Amino acid sequence: MIKNKPNDVWLIAVTAGKWQVHGIKEAQAAGLKVLAIDKDTNAEGLTIADQSICIDTDDWDTVIESIKNFKHNFQGAVSFCSEAGMLLAAKIREEFSFSGLSVKQTNFVINKGVQRQKWEKTNVPSVNFEIIHKNKFSLNTIKKIGFPLIIKPVDSSGSRGVSKINDEHDGLKEKFNKACDFSKSGEVIVEEFIEGDEYTVEMFFSNIPYLLAITKKKKVSGTNGTVAYELATVKLPKKTYELIEMSVINAFKFLEYKEGPGHAEIILRKDGSISIVEVAGRGGGFMVFDKFIPIVSGFNIAKATALQSVALDCGKIEISRKHGVLRFFPSKKGKLLKITGIKDANLLNGVEAEAFAEIGENYSTPLTDGDRLGYIITFDNDLKIAKKLADDAERNIKFVF
Repeated sequence: MIKNKPNDVWLIAVTAGKWQVHGIKEAQAAGLKVLAIDKDTNAEGLTIADQSICIDTDDWDTVIESIKNFKHNFQGAVSFCSEAGMLLAAKIREEFSFSGLSVKQTNFVINKGVQRQKWEKTNVPSVNFEIIHKNKFSLNTIKKIGFPLIIKPVDSSGSRGVSKINDEHDGLKEKFNKACDFSKSGEVIVEEFIEGDEYTVEMFFSNIPYLLAITKKKKVSGTNGTVAYELATVKLPKKTYELIEMSVINAFKFLEYKEGPGHAEIILRKDGSISIVEVAGRGGGFMVFDKFIPIVSGFNIAKATALQSVALDCGKIEISRKHGVLRFFPSKKGKLLKITGIKDANLLNGVEAEAFAEIGENYSTPLTDGDRLGYIITFDNDLKIAKKLADDAERNIKFVF
């Protein structure tokens, strides 16, 4: 048992998997104590946190009672970059009167259907859509959108349950059911497919909005444009940059989101206009929040998020921009026999690489953003050099199946 000083400030970190570890460590480095909560006994953050609870995170009442058993000076709750933990974190905030989003407000930034409905009444550039419950499949309703179209759960992330449908004979009912399987609410959103380039926008809100990075996405071939394998910073005309920035800021504004990390996905159409695909009131997953943003913006977003969550000043926010590439190795079908080149890639200046995959395990073709074997991050003041570094590192690394 840890002995605590009377003035110790505790933060509750909801979910404690691999992508939450950095946030927990940065909170501790900022002088906070951390209680981590996760239902997975193997979650890495449970052993790193000052104390932890391994519990069913869907059982909110039991979680609340478990927290009450501690006599710590809890001052806030956060889910750093896990959509799965956001509603529970909000429930904890409500129960203990912590600052931050309520359960209702949190639903605005995790439910894609609610987002679309709220934007529909504003000037936020969105897309045509229909929301359909799993028990009310209607071909006529879907046909209103027109083909091709995208179908996805209203309340999931990481490309889970997302499909592109080219026409009504393209496995429509099967893909509808797949989306329903990943939807906790049983609702899916059917939306028009927009031709154009897809970008992500990383933000931080602290009284005023700060744009940290805009990255362009590249998708894995054979996944109908639903699984990403690369994010890279971009050089955009000033007018386009400002259009993206203001559109994303307005998208969050109409969802009543005023503080914390923000992640948005947009499409830049061929005519120069944009459409907001979705936003999230958390950091981007898969290395974006914990590694990529700090590198390309010079801003310690995890530390700021932790301090803000316990109502402490996160300090002066200064952004210093670099170019960077975050590239993933999509999974492949087969048994992984060998991984080579990771060490050599890390010897390159401006390169960081790591493998997630384990030798001897069986893998399948990629269906979601989680189906990845490892990553490369490169950075430089020059975008061309950052991209060349990524290519050089990738040539070194081999996953043998």
